[in-house]
Amino acid sequence: MARIILSYFLPLALPTVFYFAWTMWVRKQVTANRARARAAGAQNEHGDHTEVADFDIATPWFRLILAGVVLMMVSLVLSVFIGGKNPQGSVYQAPRMQGDTIIPGQFVAPSQPRPSP
Repeated sequence: MARIILSYFLPLALPTVFYFAWTMWVRKQVTANRARARAAGAQNEHGDHTEVADFDIATPWFRLILAGVVLMMVSLVLSVFIGGKNPQGSVYQAPRMQGDTIIPGQFVAPSQPRPSP
């Protein structure tokens, strides 16, 4: 389950989370600057960028999705290189029933030497 979250969900969601965190930070800064300007007695002039509405930006959904897909592909490619490897010369043994238990698939050392081509 952790592999699925790290490989698929997190890379897809991370750009969107960062974007919304950034917009919240910008809005807080604008609100603080507006309060500071009002406390100093400055009048709100047109174009002074102290209103929150001045920073309303349409959410770039396409770019966020594209960035998420690119991050997901990078994480999947890296998982191939970083992930566990099967031992040299091992053979994959498919899952099987042994009594009442299911033995999961695994890589095992070959019981007989492989014939050379």
